[in-house]
Amino acid sequence: MQVSVEATTKLERRMTITVPANTLDDAFDKRIAKLQKTVKANGYRPGKTPLDYIKQRYSDTARQEALSEVIQSSLYAAMNQEKLNPAGVPVVEPKNILPGQPLEFIATFEVFPTVDSVNFELKALDKQIATITDADVSTALDRLRQRDITWKQVDRAAADKDQVVIDFRGSIDGKAFGGGEAHDFPIVIGSHSMIPGFEEGLVGLSAGAEKVLHVTFPENYHSKEFAGKAAEFAVTVHKVSEPQLAELDEAAVRKLGVKSGKLDDLTAEIRKNLERELDRVINAKLKNQVFDNLLAQNPLEIPKAMIEREGKRIHDEVHPHHKGHDHGHSDAEMAAFNEPAKRNVSLGLLVAQLIKQHNLVVSKERVAEYITHLSSIYENPAEVVAWYEQNKQAMSEIEMQVLEEQLIEKLLENVTLTDKMLTYNELIAG
Repeated sequence: MQVSVEATTKLERRMTITVPANTLDDAFDKRIAKLQKTVKANGYRPGKTPLDYIKQRYSDTARQEALSEVIQSSLYAAMNQEKLNPAGVPVVEPKNILPGQPLEFIATFEVFPTVDSVNFELKALDKQIATITDADVSTALDRLRQRDITWKQVDRAAADKDQVVIDFRGSIDGKAFGGGEAHDFPIVIGSHSMIPGFEEGLVGLSAGAEKVLHVTFPENYHSKEFAGKAAEFAVTVHKVSEPQLAELDEAAVRKLGVKSGKLDDLTAEIRKNLERELDRVINAKLKNQVFDNLLAQNPLEIPKAMIEREGKRIHDEVHPHHKGHDHGHSDAEMAAFNEPAKRNVSLGLLVAQLIKQHNLVVSKERVAEYITHLSSIYENPAEVVAWYEQNKQAMSEIEMQVLEEQLIEKLLENVTLTDKMLTYNELIAG
């Protein structure tokens, strides 16, 4: 077998493989011999079918199977010989497959990028931080109360957060359109459930009021028929109601998982959860800043196959209902996932090399602490800990997260961190 390799780009390889003619002939003969033992033909006992009959009947199929087998085995052997590690499935192009002639074919593929060393130089970094205030806790309490919100009819003009029950009829260029009419339709002002300008136009209207709203459908509206078009909606207001937040009495507090039923205990639990989330976000943002600098200092060319695989993984994580279904992942659909996929793959390669460079080994103590911290939010923490200990994949993911934390700490050893104080909402939303 003869092998030649051409580097057409930094990652792409074009490998030409020539296989002796007798290799394909031998593979063909073995296929025919196997068929002769198994094929049943009228007038012949099993295994006694004449060879000429087998070749006449099955020659094309046997030769195609032999060709596929030889290409696959010789391609695998050639890659081992040349010490090449393909990042995706090679594209095979036969050049010469004439009977009695050497088999020649070309395999084109991308290889994994080589990361020999990783640079990281950073003198200073702003660390975004925040503290949990009483107002933050009160806002969280209000969100809980809004889960069981009720509406009280009022005799006044509608304002933000009010619910307004209306009739409306839409038209474009004076003509009514399908789906543009409704009766006794409830809308909460500020919910952004309608197109821009619609809910805002209801502010200040009282029961019995009529008004024509002039709005424009967004350019990216899901229906191209209406996208970007100006419309008019004739509106009649039937009722205005203001929100009534649920009372957090003893029964309601117990329903939220606080056994004592005391509001003070619920408030303390909320503060604890907010602080836990704050700590997570602070660390995540700091890690992302480090990773941003890492990527900027170590640009990598990533194989398309690796980006596509990671893009599909991210897509299926975002759209779990597609898992297990015949979902095509069209180019247009996957375009939005290319950049995050490239970032993830690049970081994976860089982080792996940095872990080697710094000779880091995952701390079993920190893994145990991490799992204990995760399980503390559950009713039966011991069961959660036991589950992680018995689930190798989940444990492996935790160990990788801990190892990344150890790496971040190592990279920040000589970096001056300056606290940048934000509000809780600014930090979470940013």
